[in-house]
Formats: sequence, C-alpha cells, structure tokens
Amino acid sequence: MTTHFEQVFMPKRVPFRILVASVALTALTAGAALAQTAGADRRFDRIERDLRTLQSIVQQAQATGQPVVVKPEGPDPALNALQTRAEDLESTLQRINGQIETLAQDVRTLRQAETAAEADRRAQAQSLNERMDRLETQLNALFQPEPTADAAVADPVAPGVDAPPPRRGGDADATSRAQAQDTGVLGAPPAARPAPPATPAESFARARDLFTAGDQVAATNAFLDFIARYPTGARTPEAYYWLGESYYAQRGWQNATAAYANALKDRPTTGWGPAAMVRLAQALTQSNQAPQACAALAEFDQRYAARATAAVKTNADAVRRRARCG
Repeated sequence: MTTHFEQVFMPKRVPFRILVASVALTALTAGAALAQTAGADRRFDRIERDLRTLQSIVQQAQATGQPVVVKPEGPDPALNALQTRAEDLESTLQRINGQIETLAQDVRTLRQAETAAEADRRAQAQSLNERMDRLETQLNALFQPEPTADAAVADPVAPGVDAPPPRRGGDADATSRAQAQDTGVLGAPPAARPAPPATPAESFARARDLFTAGDQVAATNAFLDFIARYPTGARTPEAYYWLGESYYAQRGWQNATAAYANALKDRPTTGWGPAAMVRLAQALTQSNQAPQACAALAEFDQRYAARATAAVKTNADAVRRRARCG
C-alpha cells in the first residue's frame, strides 16, 4: 500500500505506447525545427549575398561620382517595348492579310470579267465571219461575170435551142465582115485593127484615175469590169475595196458593204486592210446595222488596230461612238 508521499511525489507508471508516441512527436518537432532553421540559413545567406552585391555597386558608383538610384522593382521597359512592337507587328500583319484578300478578290473579279469579254469578242467575231460569208455569197451571185464576146462567137446558139437555117448566098457572116471593113474607096487599105485589150495593171490604173477624178459611176463600172476580167487576180481584193469606196461615195451603203466584205474575205495584210474594215463598219452603221458594225470594229481591234494609221484609228473611234458600241 502506497503512502501519501508516494502518491504525490512518485510518478505514475506510463504505458509503453504512450511513451513511444511521445518520443516520435518529439523527433518530428525537432526535425521541423531543424528544417526551418536550414531554410532560414539559406535565406540569410541570400540576403547577405545581395547586400554584398549592393554594397559593391554603391562603392563603384561612389568611386565614379555618379548617384545611386534605387528603383522599386517593376516591369522591364525593354520587355514592354518588345511586347508593344510585337503587338504592332501583329496588327500590321492582320491589315496586310486583309489587303491581300481584297486584292485576290479583285483579281478574281477581273479574270471573270476578262473571260466574259473574251467570250463576247469571240461571239462577235464569229457573227461577223458568218455575215461576211453570207455577204460574199450574195456578192458572188450579184457580180457573176457576163459571157465575153469570144464565148458568144464560139457558141452563138444557147443550149436546147435549134440553130437557125443558114442564109443563102454563101457565107453571110464573111460578107458582113467585109462590108464592115470597107472604107468606101476602091483599092484603099483595110481599116486599122482595134487596139489589143489593156493589161490588168492598166485596167486597174484607169479605174483608179476615174475614181480620183470624181467620176464615181465610171469608176464603179471600171472596177466591175476589172473584177469580171480578173476574178482571181492579185489586185482583185483591192479592186473590191475601191469598188466599195465608189459605192460609198454614191451613198450606196448595201453595195458598199458587199464590196468591202469581199475585199476582206481573205484577211488581207496590205496597207488598205485596216481602212477597209473601218469602212465596212461605217457602211453597216449607215445601213442601220449597229450590232454588225460593232462586230466589225471588234475584228478591227483584234486584227488591224496595231498597224492602222492614226487617221484610221480616229475614224474607228468615231464610228464606235455613232454605233454606240459597248
């Protein structure tokens, strides 16, 4: 049995588990305290290093006589400048991208318009070619060459018609020719023979002289005669052109149109080609055929404008305005 002294001054027996827990708690507390002490030591070391660096900077500044300015920590001005420049570049890039997109759309629109205009020009050229073919057919039917005198002598009787009976008294034709050549004077020499026909160059020059002299009717007949005599001659297309000029001077718009069309049938590359195409457009305009006139001017722009004279181009512009070509 314990005494009062033992109860007061003698510690009670502690269980083993409680003792172990107390020891562990003491160890953890000591470890945390050691860790806090180590962190504090590192922090103190960093502060001492910064102080030494600051002291060195102050000493260097004092040695050079420059004041020491301590600024509060804040954004880096260089970094702010770089960020501002990056934002400006981004804005500029967005603006350029927008302009590029606008230009691309304009290019697409122009290409579409060019494609449509090219299709329209081709359609007009095709229409003009078809009309020229029709005019050529009409012209060929209109200007069929009449039988020459030699053909009439060689075959005086038309096919399917009975020949008339021969006259009595021998060769009546020989007698008629002899009478025609009789000068009325016994023993006189026979009359002079007619001059040989002119050469193509002479016939063409004669027709041009009549045109230049202002005798348009005679010039028209002369050019018609030249075309009938030399339908495949080298200067026949040019003769058609001057025939058209003769008709145009007489206000014969339809005949002038046909003549110009025949002159341009083989797409001549001579000096009068551009003028003939513009004249064709003029004749069509005078005949109230504005769409065909515009098609002729489109053909002029495509084929002849590059080598046309300034006067011909001016005339083409005047016809284009009068025909209201788009």
